[in-house]
Amino acid sequence: TRALWGSGGCRRGDLGVIRAMGANAVRLYGNDVELDHRAFLDEAHDTGLDVIAGLSDYAYIQMPGNCRSTEYDCFSQIRDQYSQNLRKGFLQSDGAYHPALRMVVLVNEPDLKFDFDTGPAHFCRAVVSALDAALDAEGALGVLGPLPQLTAAFSFGVCRACGAFRDRPGLGQMHELRR
Repeated sequence: TRALWGSGGCRRGDLGVIRAMGANAVRLYGNDVELDHRAFLDEAHDTGLDVIAGLSDYAYIQMPGNCRSTEYDCFSQIRDQYSQNLRKGFLQSDGAYHPALRMVVLVNEPDLKFDFDTGPAHFCRAVVSALDAALDAEGALGVLGPLPQLTAAFSFGVCRACGAFRDRPGLGQMHELRR
């Protein structure tokens, strides 16, 4: 809440403390698309911090009609979620991304969320469809200007079902996605 990260008054000023410690960015895990994120992004920008925002797991594994129930095709779920994020602070009124937003983690550890043991096809399909959805949401809203980087953050787990790097943490998952 603003009481924790905001500055001035009775606020704790966590973002200022983080910046004073020498950090240049904060990474956020998930967010509520019902809330407007503009004030947080403004405060981060004013403090000199970049923001690495992460999408919530809700559309992937929790909501009715989640990605698991659509055979790991996450397009419609993530397009809706990402569109809401764009409207709730990721975009400025001129259609450009907020200058504090440097990166968006579309999915965190998809290899652990989507049947890791049965092979990489599930988590690869989830990642690719989520990326496609985010790009489609940007296009539908006419996003302008510099774009944040879009990424997926894999676990540091070993993927024995992957075609290569089966004994090297994280590398098998990245190899599969690249194939």
